[in-house]
Amino acid sequence: MTVWRAGVPLELGTPKGRVLLAVLLCRPGRSVADDALAEAIWGEEQPKSAAKNVQTYVHRLRRRLGDLGRITREGRGYLLRVGRDELDAARFEDLAGVARAALAAGDLDQSRRLFDEALGLWRGPAYTGIADVPALASEAARLDELRLGVLEERIDVDLRLGLHSELLGELTALTMEHPFRERMWAQLMLALYRCGRRADALLAYLQVRDVLAEETGLEPGQKLRELHRTILGEDPALDPAIATEGRGRRYAGGARMLPPALGDFSGQQAELAEIEAVLREDRAADEPAAVVTISGPGGVGKTALAVQAAHRLRSAYPDGQLFAALAGARTQPVDPATVLGRFLRALGVPATAVPDDPEERTDLYRGMLAERRILVVLDDAFDEEQLAPLLPASGTCGVIATGRVRLGGLGGAHRVELREMSEVDSLIMLRNSTDDRLTSATRGELSDLVRLCARLPLALRIVGSLLVSRPHWRLADLVSRLADEQHRLDALRYRDLEVRASFGLSYEGLRPDARRLFRLLGLLEAPDFPLWAAAAAVDAELRPAQELLDELVDVHLLDVTGTPNGQARYGFHDLIRAYARERAEVEESVEAREEAVVRVLSALLTLTDIADRDHMGQNMFQRDAPRWRPERVEASLPPSVPPMESLDSERIPLVAGVRQAAELGRDELCWELAVGGQALFETERYFDDWQECYEKAMGLAKAAGNVRGRARLLISMAGLRYIRRRYGPAEESNTEAMGLFERIGDSRGYLEALSNAPFFLVPNGRLTEAIAAGREAYERLNAGGQDAAALHAYSQVGLAHLQAGRPGVAVEVLTEIVAGARKQGIRTLIARDTYWLGQAQLALGRHAEAEEAFTELNAYARDIGSSGAFYTAHAWGCLHLARGEYADARRHLLEGVEVARALHDPMFETRVLVDLLDPRLYGRPDLRAAIGQGEHAVEVARGIDYPYLLAGVLEKLARLQAAAGDDTAARHLTDEAAAVGAKIR
Repeated sequence: MTVWRAGVPLELGTPKGRVLLAVLLCRPGRSVADDALAEAIWGEEQPKSAAKNVQTYVHRLRRRLGDLGRITREGRGYLLRVGRDELDAARFEDLAGVARAALAAGDLDQSRRLFDEALGLWRGPAYTGIADVPALASEAARLDELRLGVLEERIDVDLRLGLHSELLGELTALTMEHPFRERMWAQLMLALYRCGRRADALLAYLQVRDVLAEETGLEPGQKLRELHRTILGEDPALDPAIATEGRGRRYAGGARMLPPALGDFSGQQAELAEIEAVLREDRAADEPAAVVTISGPGGVGKTALAVQAAHRLRSAYPDGQLFAALAGARTQPVDPATVLGRFLRALGVPATAVPDDPEERTDLYRGMLAERRILVVLDDAFDEEQLAPLLPASGTCGVIATGRVRLGGLGGAHRVELREMSEVDSLIMLRNSTDDRLTSATRGELSDLVRLCARLPLALRIVGSLLVSRPHWRLADLVSRLADEQHRLDALRYRDLEVRASFGLSYEGLRPDARRLFRLLGLLEAPDFPLWAAAAAVDAELRPAQELLDELVDVHLLDVTGTPNGQARYGFHDLIRAYARERAEVEESVEAREEAVVRVLSALLTLTDIADRDHMGQNMFQRDAPRWRPERVEASLPPSVPPMESLDSERIPLVAGVRQAAELGRDELCWELAVGGQALFETERYFDDWQECYEKAMGLAKAAGNVRGRARLLISMAGLRYIRRRYGPAEESNTEAMGLFERIGDSRGYLEALSNAPFFLVPNGRLTEAIAAGREAYERLNAGGQDAAALHAYSQVGLAHLQAGRPGVAVEVLTEIVAGARKQGIRTLIARDTYWLGQAQLALGRHAEAEEAFTELNAYARDIGSSGAFYTAHAWGCLHLARGEYADARRHLLEGVEVARALHDPMFETRVLVDLLDPRLYGRPDLRAAIGQGEHAVEVARGIDYPYLLAGVLEKLARLQAAAGDDTAARHLTDEAAAVGAKIR
């Protein structure tokens, strides 16, 4: 694999960087998920920091390519932008396609030149040296197979040009290298025969027959056997001149029903190659016909692709091409018997001889296609039943069938499913369809146009037609028209081309209940949704809702966007969503639309309840907004998946739901959704989402005069500020919340705010206050039946005693908390407090008890999200340090630093640096580097308001300076540590 820029080869760096680039090149213009990239680079033995390392490799690769915009972040993966003219594999396929077109037009010399140019791009097997990477193996095999196929096509052209003697050496070598490719043996036999070497041609047949029998136990195929018989009989048809003449006569007599191919066809090159590969494969007459189905939503270009592929396949089906539009998306699909009548007449059957009986028509049709090479294109099929009578029974024929439904009942068919085009292909299509109208357009204007057309071929074609037919329109004006979402579908119309009408055909074919679900789901701002959301939208049971979803997916009005946690998620193409909303506004009242959205958001609230209860042990605050059918939501969740993981799948819909609730003015729903996401936002550190939800909900709560909502949101903001290590502002938010709860007499809310107080007092060094506040909260919460909340508050009492130098008391408190958490099944609390319990045991010198606690921590670390990796790394690093196992200690502590920095958490980083600066971990030559790290640690510690950690870092750096012989620096640091420690009380 080589990359050139301006004629100069680029250095691609490490082997892992080469693999990364190769995998991205396998899917140009498409996003490759982080997990797939990590698996390609490391296989099954991925490091814990794989995701971070992938970011690093991508960053390096961008710099090496010299174009930072080449690789962009798309969703949860990366996308490489590359034009087809920049990628030799794509150029190879395009040149081969043009060569075939030249061959179909009878221009043998041009065809040979283009085939040679395509093959000249090859420098050896595809992805040499890295083709054993699983993610590359299938693409490498595909490209190598394409190369051999194109080579065979070029040799066919050479034989037709009479170059048989020049081919003998090449074909002899090729048959030795690829002994099972019967087409190459046939070409060798024919070249030998035409060179007057009939005996050698027959010997070649015996040779391939022996190889096949010995290696596979098979006889040569029908074509090779037929060629052997014709050579034995010295058939005059084997003469080059006669063969060419005969073929010309056959072309002239074939049925030609194909519509013209689009002159500006672009994109979908991979799908074209896929279709050609299937339909160019040689099959015997007694084998089933090769069938390719193309499915996708209206306007995605199914017909254009089928016709384009059919034209490129003309040389492979010299006896003709049949075409029928089946009108499957309309209310009255075409009767197959009518299509058979047209086909039979096109094949030369007089109208008076066409049978009336449909079955007799099918029998005659299949009999006429037997042994003939004919391609049948069946466009816009309704279902498999409509297609069945139109399918040939001979393997010499091929079929391309398109439809809005997935034609899953056609056994053995190769399925191609179309989606919107890539941005690059969309831009090419726009340029091809608008002549020179876009020469002055900026890249931003073009990108906006493509985005607003949602990369749908029909929409792009309409936009191109509008720009050409209305030269007085400015591009900016068209972009402005399309930017109006409410009227976008009105703008996407040109004469008989209309996006709305294309979608309407699919919509009108649905059952009434499916139409209602479609239009109500279009009202959601969420990019995708699971089954329970669909059930809530129409207030239905899960099973009938699933049947309706399946109906929408079958006709491509909905897509399955993924199956995280084994649960399917569904989403709209952007323009289809606009059509769904349009139908909802026409067919549903304002009240019905709002009720549907509220039901879905209420179901989302139910999911936050379930996740919060599982995560925290119980629901922590009073909830007044309605919940939709909790039993149905719970029944729809995968039983083996923790509810918090299910809620994580709803992160983006949750943020969108807060916005939508705010737009509807539903203040209770809005603030409860915002607060309901807090545990998720905290666990997975989605700080920007947390902030956005808070601001949106707080604005509405203030406007509505909702004091409880404001107070509860302030507690949420206190949590965000706490985890961002802004302890002073966190305490201010919490104190303000306590005041609001007290003002409205909400004792439960006040108690919750009180239980949070110790979390802010401990970092500030106010340990005595923290212990008192924690005990008060613990007792009052217990008395009120809030056992889980009580344990959470009490955990800070244990931490305060540990930081106050009372590890024995800390062990007692933390042991009680862990036992209570086990009893209630609060996994997050078990994880955090086994970490602190182990630390307290280490402070007492009880290494075995600490190891026991940390082992339990390992089992629960996943439950506290991405920070779990920090807790385990730091815990085991501290245990190894206490045992004097310094190499293992350094390894784990350094891992803890890496995780803390990846989380951008200065408190975590400071906490682990306190232990990593232990002088016992360094020999004298390493002291200077350790001191440099210590100075960095002090700088980090000063940035957070946590005197206990700052004092610890200063004291450890002082010991390092003393070990290095700098007593003055050590003394200054010791004095500062003492001054900071004096603030802790």
